[in-house]
Amino acid sequence: MAFVPSKYQQAIYDYIQNGDGNLVIEAVAGSGKSTTIINALNIIPEDKDVLFLAFNKSIVDELKEKIGDKKNVTVKTLHSLGSSICYKNFRSSINADKYRKYVDHQVREKKYQPEKKLGKDEFLEWKNNIKEMINLIRLNLVKTDSDAKKLAEKHDIIIEDNEIQLAFKAIKWGESNVAEIDFTDMIYFPNVKNVDIPQFDFVFIDECQDLNSAQREMFLKCVDPDFGRFVAVGDGKQAIYGFSGSDEESFAKLKNQPDTKLMPLSICYRCDAKIIEKAKKIVPQIEAKDGAEEGVIVDTATVDDIQDGDMVLCRMTAPLVKLCMRFIKDGKKAYIKGWDTGSNLIKLLKDTDEEYVEDALIKIYEQEEKLLDKMCKLMDYTKEDAVNSSMYQTFLDKVDAIKSICEGIDKTEDAVKKIEEIFSDKNGSGICMSTVHKAKGLECDRVFIIEMNKFYLPWVMKNKVYAAQEKNLEYVAITRAKKYLGYIEHI
Repeated sequence: MAFVPSKYQQAIYDYIQNGDGNLVIEAVAGSGKSTTIINALNIIPEDKDVLFLAFNKSIVDELKEKIGDKKNVTVKTLHSLGSSICYKNFRSSINADKYRKYVDHQVREKKYQPEKKLGKDEFLEWKNNIKEMINLIRLNLVKTDSDAKKLAEKHDIIIEDNEIQLAFKAIKWGESNVAEIDFTDMIYFPNVKNVDIPQFDFVFIDECQDLNSAQREMFLKCVDPDFGRFVAVGDGKQAIYGFSGSDEESFAKLKNQPDTKLMPLSICYRCDAKIIEKAKKIVPQIEAKDGAEEGVIVDTATVDDIQDGDMVLCRMTAPLVKLCMRFIKDGKKAYIKGWDTGSNLIKLLKDTDEEYVEDALIKIYEQEEKLLDKMCKLMDYTKEDAVNSSMYQTFLDKVDAIKSICEGIDKTEDAVKKIEEIFSDKNGSGICMSTVHKAKGLECDRVFIIEMNKFYLPWVMKNKVYAAQEKNLEYVAITRAKKYLGYIEHI
């Protein structure tokens, strides 16, 4: 059957062919972005050079296969583009440990030292903070100590002493040592070094709401300043990664670029009608496709309703772990999306250096108390503010997850094996369980949202940026469901 564009798609194609400015496409969940982009690429004349930038290689491979042999279209990830720019200008080789090794060396040589006396654990935290700030400062193109301090607070980093000053010092060293680059240098150097950057007549980018500052500015530098145009596709209502480095204002900053038009892509082809009506309460412009089935929403679903092949979503990790362990105990196949989450739990256990779970948990509880004390001393929090902070609540979520995993397990190594068994990034058989953050880009016929009381928590809503993203999280959760959406209040 020949492709028939929707009225929104046709308007986009007409503007790309006949307009002369940039375009930001506000695409609701399940709106057929890939189809829209592929057809847009196909209507651009072959004498125009086109660049499409994606977040990961799997998207690049998929797009290359779909567009076929189009000589005028270059498809790259953001990092591969940055890497090629650095190689062309500096013949740089990749060293993922460039800054880690440098900081370790400077500390060993006592060239980097804290200005005040720190205990052993505080010293290790101080050194780790330097490394984290080196990365965050570059991703966000931050220039001043005060902005770096705000960045640290946003990412729940407790600054012990002079970490920010030393991070800037290390970045300056890194800028003068271009023979080696790490993955952040790939997108940082094109913004701060005098380099030749390839420029194109059209530059496309997807998921533009999730760009960090360095990615966004590098992308814009690829647009020919005289005749070039960019087409950015995204959805400000699906911006949920502010905690991990993306600029939560990225979508707004792109649509406010000079000579830029905002156009909608509002029909959702994924979700049935009732699910769309639920999503409309958060994103009023979302529309159901013509002929969409009615769909099912059950507000009083139970754990017993969950079947093999279903998806279970939660705002926090610990309830998912608790339910996953219950499924496994009952002989049901289940796994939790997000190996990086599992590896963080493993690190928390292993860092205790205890053979037995009971002793490991005691040390973890001690860390909990130390965290509260540190927040009160170094961040001027009251005890109540510290307890209700995102930093403490996130740590508590990890502790609760570990407690559920360790139930009935004596040795720490066995708990680690259990974590390795249940956390995965692969789409396995059985019940797929995921935090909403990890579920972005996924879909399933039947989706259950457990413990909605974990959304809109007071410690999140105190932060204006995170409060806005909390609504986005609910929207993302709802629109993972194609035919059935069930709410389970308690597990």
